[in-house]
Amino acid sequence: MKKIILLLLTVAAFAACDKEDGTSKIRYASENTSISDGFFTSDNMHFYGTATVTDSEGGSYSDPEAWFEFAGDRETLVLYMHQTRFAAAMPALDMRIYQFAYTPGEGASLTFEIESSIPQVRLPNEVGGGYSYQPMPSYTLTDVEGSIENTLCRVAFTCTVPRLGTYRMEYEGRLLEKGSI
Repeated sequence: MKKIILLLLTVAAFAACDKEDGTSKIRYASENTSISDGFFTSDNMHFYGTATVTDSEGGSYSDPEAWFEFAGDRETLVLYMHQTRFAAAMPALDMRIYQFAYTPGEGASLTFEIESSIPQVRLPNEVGGGYSYQPMPSYTLTDVEGSIENTLCRVAFTCTVPRLGTYRMEYEGRLLEKGSI
């Protein structure tokens, strides 16, 4: 009887840990149906992975729960970086790179390169409540490059913030199953 009770307590403990870390609800897609013949065709793509940021002093910050989202059409994409930060002390921001061209690949793949882009940050409206995206020239991104190869996404860019330094961000994530967020 003691062994059965101990086994039940162990199972309960593992179940509680599973619910607390939140990973039990993450389901990765086995294929990307939002890109066909290299063109974005339908629903937004949500990727979950790791963003690693290295500063000009050699310091590093890693976010193992980085969530990037792509929307778009047959000519342009929008990259949403949800709750992004470049350092542990930085407040998490919802940022986006708005409407940029991409190069179609084969099958469910595409690539993009942007020399320079002023990201937009989601901020509260001063009048009327709600939120809107505002340009943040002080966070200008350079050498933006990325790719989506079926279910794997890679994005990298450099951000030089006046008086704070230069940061290189590298992201790698996997496509989430539709409806899993």
